[in-house]
Amino acid sequence: MLIENRYKILNNSDRGGMGEVIFCEDLHLQRQVVLKYLQAGVESRRLLDEQKALSKVRSKHVVQLYDIVNVPGAVSPQPAIVLEFINGEELNAGGLSADTNYLHLIWQISCGLADIHSHEIIHRDIKPGNIKIDGEGVVKILDFGLSRNNATAETRSIIGTPIFMAPELWGDQTIAFDSSIDVYAFGVTCLALLTEEAPLSLCERPPRQPSLTDFSAPFVGLPSEITHTLHQCLAPDRRDRPSMQVIQNLLAKHLLKDRHRATVVLNGTANTLDYKNRRISLNATVGSLTIEYDGLAFNVTQVTGAVYINNTSVSVGMVVPGCCVLTFGSGGSRKFVTFDVSNPEVMP
Repeated sequence: MLIENRYKILNNSDRGGMGEVIFCEDLHLQRQVVLKYLQAGVESRRLLDEQKALSKVRSKHVVQLYDIVNVPGAVSPQPAIVLEFINGEELNAGGLSADTNYLHLIWQISCGLADIHSHEIIHRDIKPGNIKIDGEGVVKILDFGLSRNNATAETRSIIGTPIFMAPELWGDQTIAFDSSIDVYAFGVTCLALLTEEAPLSLCERPPRQPSLTDFSAPFVGLPSEITHTLHQCLAPDRRDRPSMQVIQNLLAKHLLKDRHRATVVLNGTANTLDYKNRRISLNATVGSLTIEYDGLAFNVTQVTGAVYINNTSVSVGMVVPGCCVLTFGSGGSRKFVTFDVSNPEVMP
């Protein structure tokens, strides 16, 4: 059977919480795709919300929308969306260990969510079951049936997957919400990927933020900065939760540990600062500066005289940014030194 004279139905299908899925072959482009339409009785807005969200978001970590078609129905044709087919594994609760591979996985999820939020979209149902890893190891976020635009984000009903729902979603009146509910769900997802035993406080209605001690147990071995930030995703006040961009940057920083390299040019000589050579002292007569690389950042550990970074006076503890100018001295006796940092990227 062909749909729209293009999509050949294959001998398999699936069913989600609200949608029916048909696996098809796109005969024009010779690729497998997914046709999704709503189950009987499900509000038609769900499919329209998914269509609107996916038409706005462009991200390698979000399932792609290819087409909009009609499929045969019991009474009349009904609308369906044609989605990218992801031939990969689903994420399971408690299936991972707190290691570098885990950090790389949740970094990819954070990238997808940061992209979604940058388009003013709230996913609203982040959980392991709505995330897949394709055959090339790239994380894909699925199922935008509950998504909302940030400007119109409110609900009069409690809807979602309970343990992943932020406490503000459990009210009995009209509830306004924002992208921080996805941040909350991301924090619970990060926990769920490591253990099936959630702290009891997360199972209450509404949930309470677990203590840092209770939350941290599955994350043993990860940098404390990451554990604290993921714990903060579950803050009861949504204003206290970090943004997904902040989380993405933090995870990237730790995944790139010891991979940065700085080049410092002084008196015509280039000096390298990296994991092999972690400390460099620059003496320009009118001032001196010591910079150390701790694997995550280049930090000022000693300074004498008048020294400036991009015209800002330097003090111990400052982080030296990439591609900046160090100025030693003031007035007519100034000496300028370039400081360039390579920018390695975390690859999916």
